[in-house]
Amino acid sequence: MAVVTFLVLLLALLVVEPGLVAPHSTEDVTRRGPDDVRLVNPSEESDAQLWPFTSRGRSFESLTLPINAVVRGNTARVVSQLRNQRDSQWEQLDRDWQGVDDEGEPLVVEGTDIAWGETTGATRYTYVSTPNAGGEWVTETAQLHDGTYFGSRYHLRLYEGGTDGARWTAIQAHHEHWDWFRLRHTVGSLATAQHHLETEYFGTAYTADVSRERFANGGISDADGWVSVVDLRSLASANIVWGALLLSGFAEARNTSQTAIDQLTVWLSDGLGQRSALLFACLLSLPLLVRTLSITGETAVPGLPVKLVAGTLYLCLAVGIPAAALTFPLSGEPFDWAGIAILGLGLGFILDYQSIGIDVLPIAVVLHRLAVLGIVGLIAASASYRTPEERWNRPLKIGLVLWACVLAWPLFIGL
Repeated sequence: MAVVTFLVLLLALLVVEPGLVAPHSTEDVTRRGPDDVRLVNPSEESDAQLWPFTSRGRSFESLTLPINAVVRGNTARVVSQLRNQRDSQWEQLDRDWQGVDDEGEPLVVEGTDIAWGETTGATRYTYVSTPNAGGEWVTETAQLHDGTYFGSRYHLRLYEGGTDGARWTAIQAHHEHWDWFRLRHTVGSLATAQHHLETEYFGTAYTADVSRERFANGGISDADGWVSVVDLRSLASANIVWGALLLSGFAEARNTSQTAIDQLTVWLSDGLGQRSALLFACLLSLPLLVRTLSITGETAVPGLPVKLVAGTLYLCLAVGIPAAALTFPLSGEPFDWAGIAILGLGLGFILDYQSIGIDVLPIAVVLHRLAVLGIVGLIAASASYRTPEERWNRPLKIGLVLWACVLAWPLFIGL
């Protein structure tokens, strides 16, 4: 049954993203030039134009995300203001880390407590055209982030353009989180990051105006094509709180609660109940433990190689989950073991995402996590009726093969 469920989920993903099976041939794509795309003018005082997107390479075909903010000022000033305003601590990206992701009502902004530190981000290009120098592909002038590499973060890519006396900084802002199954970041929202950046400029002495202008580059993620535009005054005139609540029947009567406690005590006094509790606890804690260790290592040892942390803790997740599902189920009903495994790991995923502030996931990621839960349930159920004569029964072997496939899926096929 679990095999059928997995195949159905895989088929659903292929329907959602058919390009995974039949990607468009590069020969069918006509290479576009500057005359074939729409350029915008970020500043009326400058003749320089901008292609309002970023790209993986120096081509318009490898478009990634839209530019969603422009600050009319040079990048050095923008970075300095963001790093030093109020209680903020902004730092420019260490380039050596790059590599292998209105309602119209008044807004009151309190003092911020934002910590921007070193991070890593893949190189992205944009296209800038000036009347005298012509057009050219440029990389980021700077990168900043607010958050943690292995948790969630607001990530800014800054591109400087314009002409002398009328410089501007185009910004691609997005919110993303580290996905341990993809071993890369998953972008969750552009609009949230855009608003987050806007609030940094409200109520500051160096901000003349904050508005939105239509660049018509929406349609990707939750971008609507309206870009935040910040006008700076002339130089002469110038707690990320995370919490979690677990509500569990506080309205119950005292005698009912006592009965539940007594039943739980009896259940845990049995060996089968103890193994069930251990399986549930292990699968629930593994995603949280991996996330916590990665963020702790990142913040406690700034020079720790990102790839070393990612590779080591990925192995803990990839081996630890099936190991727990294999170890604890020794007898009992297979269906019960599957339910405990699915419930524990599923709750672990939810708490993991809640801990880094992720509320919405792409549909492909959701389908992958459902497949993970189904396969872990199959492994736990199959492990429960192993015998001394047959330690590796056929359903268990199938479950382990499917586990290898579900690990390879986001790494080699993509989500």
